[in-house]
Amino acid sequence: MANIIPAGAYVIRNRETPAVLHYKKEETLSASGIEQDEEKYREQQVWWVEADPCYEELNAREEKTAKEGGIYRIANIAHSQSLEVLCGRLGNGSHAVVRSTLGVPWQLWRLRRKEYSDGEYYNIVSLHSGNALEFNPFDLYCYTSRLDIGSDWQVWEFVKPVASVPSGWLRLQNISSGRVLSQVYSSLPPISRSMPSASSSGSHHESWATQWAFVRFSALTNKDKTLGSNAYLIKNRLTGTYLRCQESRFAHRGEEPGSVNAWQSSHYDMSKKDSWRLELDRQSNWKIVHHGSGFLLEEAVVSLLNGNEVVCAVKTPDQRRSWVFVPIEDVDRVGMVISPPPAYNTTGSGSTAG
Repeated sequence: MANIIPAGAYVIRNRETPAVLHYKKEETLSASGIEQDEEKYREQQVWWVEADPCYEELNAREEKTAKEGGIYRIANIAHSQSLEVLCGRLGNGSHAVVRSTLGVPWQLWRLRRKEYSDGEYYNIVSLHSGNALEFNPFDLYCYTSRLDIGSDWQVWEFVKPVASVPSGWLRLQNISSGRVLSQVYSSLPPISRSMPSASSSGSHHESWATQWAFVRFSALTNKDKTLGSNAYLIKNRLTGTYLRCQESRFAHRGEEPGSVNAWQSSHYDMSKKDSWRLELDRQSNWKIVHHGSGFLLEEAVVSLLNGNEVVCAVKTPDQRRSWVFVPIEDVDRVGMVISPPPAYNTTGSGSTAG
C-alpha cells in the first residue's frame, strides 16, 4: 500500500500550531490550548486510527491511494466513539464532532499525504463531503472546510504516543504459555487461548476477541477521587465488556472467589474494586493486579472452552501471572512471534507502572 498509515494509536497534531485533537465530552472535539500530554490525557488525546476493512481493495490500489489517500476511521477507544462530520452535513464550515461508532459514511476519512521536508503530514478529508478537517485558532474547535492546499490549518501529523502503559488495542500474552487472553461472548468467561491465525488483520472482526485496551478509571467515572492514575478498566474489543475479578462476597450467587469474568458493558456499573493496577516484574514483564484484592491475573492449568481458565486468586509472582502487551500494529506487522523468557525470578515484587 502507498502512503498508508499503519493501524494503531496516535496523537493527531496540527502543523500550524502545537494544538492536538482533544476529546472533551460527547459531540465535542477540540484542538485546544491544552498541551500535548498523552500520559496525562491518554483517554482524551490518543486516537485509534485504522484503515476501514470494507475498503481494503481500494486502499490496496497504489496509484489511487497515493493520489487520494487511504480510507480510515478515527476513534476514541475509551468512549467507543468516532470522529465524524456533524450529522453528515455537506456544507463548508460544518462542525467535526465525536459520536458513537455507527459505521455511517460521515465517519470515514481519507488521509492524503502532504509533502514536507520536515516530516510526514496529512490532510484529513471527509469521504462523505470532500471537506478537510481544519483547526480554527479563534474558538479552538475543529470544522470541515473546502480543501485548501495552501492552508496548514488543514494539515495534521500522526504522532506515536509516549506513555508508561501502551495505548490502543493490545494482545495480552501470557509469559508461561505464549497464549493470549480472549473473550468471545460476554456470558462466557475469558480464557487464555492459543495464538489465533494471522490470516486476518487487527481491523477484522474475527480478531477482536483477543484485543484489549486499558482505560483509566478516572477518565470514565468520578466515583472515587482517591484512586491515582494507575487504576485501569480492561476492555475487550469484541464484546465491549470489562474484565472483572469475583470476590468471596459473591459466593452466594454461585460464583467462585477468584474467578474472572467480563460481563459488564457499562463503566457506570464498575467500582474501584473492579479496576486493575499495572506493575512490572523483575524481567520487565507486566503484572495485572486486581485493586480490590491485590491478586494477580493468572493463566491457570485447568482447561476451559478450548483454552485455559483465567483466575485471580494469588499474590505471589510467577510466570503464569506475568504478561506481555503486544500492540495490534505489531501483530499485523510481524505476525506476533514472541518467545517467553528462558527463566523467571520469583523474588521481589517489581516496580509499579505510571
